[in-house]
Amino acid sequence: MVSLCTAGGAMVAAVLAGVAQPQAYAAGDDREKRSAAVLRELVPSADGPGCAAAVGRRGSVVWEAGRGKADLATGRAITPKTVFDMASNSKQFTADAVLLLAGRHQLALDDPLSEYLDDPPAWTRDVTLGDLMRHTSGITDYQDLLEAEGTGLTDPAGQKEAIAAILASRPEDPPGKRFSYSNSNYVLLAHVVEKVTGKPFPAFLQQEFFTPLHLRMTLSPAVDVPGKATSYDEKDGSFRPNSSPWKQYGDGSVQTTPGEFVRWADNYRTGRIGGTELLTGVTRGAVSVGDVLRQRGIESGRYGAGILLLPDKSLVHRGDWEGFHSTFKVSPDRDTAVTVVCNVDPPDHFRAADQLLDIWADGPGETRPADRSRTAEGPNPCGSAGCWRNNSN
Repeated sequence: MVSLCTAGGAMVAAVLAGVAQPQAYAAGDDREKRSAAVLRELVPSADGPGCAAAVGRRGSVVWEAGRGKADLATGRAITPKTVFDMASNSKQFTADAVLLLAGRHQLALDDPLSEYLDDPPAWTRDVTLGDLMRHTSGITDYQDLLEAEGTGLTDPAGQKEAIAAILASRPEDPPGKRFSYSNSNYVLLAHVVEKVTGKPFPAFLQQEFFTPLHLRMTLSPAVDVPGKATSYDEKDGSFRPNSSPWKQYGDGSVQTTPGEFVRWADNYRTGRIGGTELLTGVTRGAVSVGDVLRQRGIESGRYGAGILLLPDKSLVHRGDWEGFHSTFKVSPDRDTAVTVVCNVDPPDHFRAADQLLDIWADGPGETRPADRSRTAEGPNPCGSAGCWRNNSN
């Protein structure tokens, strides 16, 4: 059953369950075995928090598994049914919502932000919706702005407070000058969608994306949906639950399983939602990220509509928020997708996603040569605070 949301975006019901049926493979196909080994390497001990992963081929889940604990207090294990906060991997839905409206001629990417604000500061006349989408607005991340005002991650704060803090500030750089990842951009884009459609943003995503594609997803910030994992911070071998009452959206907060996320990835192949216009818009005008994301696992690439286009034409994004860490990758031919998500900072979930894509994007027993332009190996340098939300989710 697809999750249902009220007009205000609060959860009424969420049955985020159901997984693909086991697949049958020919003799000699060791992809499941090799995939399980990748997950064991990522999560050496099943007694602490861990990760779940899924692989999709042309819209079908072909492999998925979980390892570790979803909740240390109860001992509940991570399974393919476990729900996670996908953090900044949610941004692609926000960007695609804007592209969908652009395709309907309800807005344009070169529209100034000021057109969608009731009392716009002068600087918003120079920032376009395209600048927001591609992180070239120069706007400071709202987390930094709220914390500068004395609002911490453990204090209540929502969309209204974030937007007020953004509009009371000024961009750090002139719009269009350079790529600078900021969650403020996507909070503002969600506001634009609400202004244009007259609908709450979570309800719009449900209506236009989740329900038509039969995706068991919901946009619910700071909500413990049924089956959701608890996220943790680790220090000296001890684990502490990590949560925040912040309720911003547009930049994150899609709740689902890895299996549902790789099912969603097939829209990048089919264009079932948005058609050719959306598929073209995903990468049209993508801007170089330079070496800004190198320490976050991205050697080089171009940022488009809530997703990075890598030199080999694959798509990638990652998310980090409240101890949740996710990586989403789609192969250059758009046939294969991988999602890895964890409820604690793992050794390298980004590298694990690369390994799984290598396993499944080729035939059984084959492995492609490493493409070193795609990702940098090594531990996640972001730590438990995260990189791609909160000044980088």
